[in-house]
Amino acid sequence: MAKTILVAEDSLMLRKVACFPLEKTGYKVLEANNGIEAIEAMSKNQVDMLITDLNMPGMDGFELIAHVKEDEKFKHIPIIILTTEGKKEMVMKGLTLGANSFLQKPIKPDLMLQEVERLLNKAAKGA
Repeated sequence: MAKTILVAEDSLMLRKVACFPLEKTGYKVLEANNGIEAIEAMSKNQVDMLITDLNMPGMDGFELIAHVKEDEKFKHIPIIILTTEGKKEMVMKGLTLGANSFLQKPIKPDLMLQEVERLLNKAAKGA
């Protein structure tokens, strides 16, 4: 069965750029415009991975990561931060909250797919 990946990104264009290669590779992809929509999507669907932007309206990526890691149902899922933030402390904050990895925008589809595969394989092994 195809793994489900939730992409939380407030820019429609960047969200499509992230979703297209995932869908093309065979993943089921859910989309959210912000953290609030992401939590709603997670409450209604089995999600295997979260890819999130940090700067979003309503609920930002930091709040979303913290919420996911506090939820028994989802605390084990891998999280990738997609960000334009070049500041090391911003990325470190996301990783400290529980994200597993980060990718710099603009999105490089091959690199993103490699990281998705690596983290899903690692999660499947229970590592």
